[in-house]
Amino acid sequence: MGQVSIRLNGYVYNVGCQDGEEAHLYDMARHVEGWLQRARSLGGAASESKTLMMAALLMADEIFELKHRQISPQAEAKIQQAGHLLQREGARQERLARLAGQAELLAAELERTS
Repeated sequence: MGQVSIRLNGYVYNVGCQDGEEAHLYDMARHVEGWLQRARSLGGAASESKTLMMAALLMADEIFELKHRQISPQAEAKIQQAGHLLQREGARQERLARLAGQAELLAAELERTS
């Protein structure tokens, strides 16, 4: 079990994590600290609880926006269907190109023998 010390809003916290997740935890702490700095810049000389509340709202807003940008299941199914159609069309084009090449070889052979 790993343990890291992170600094948020001027305070140091010791946080446990799974071995190998330390870097991820540090990255998350940096991300949260960025939101705290952004909240402080919006709120002026606010109390610590107001700064934390504003940072939480900013993060929630980002999460909300990301969730609503996700593709609907119907749109995802259409994208997958289009991908399958493109694959089939590509295979069809390759087959036609091979057949055309074979036809050219046959035509060249016929010209040589006539």
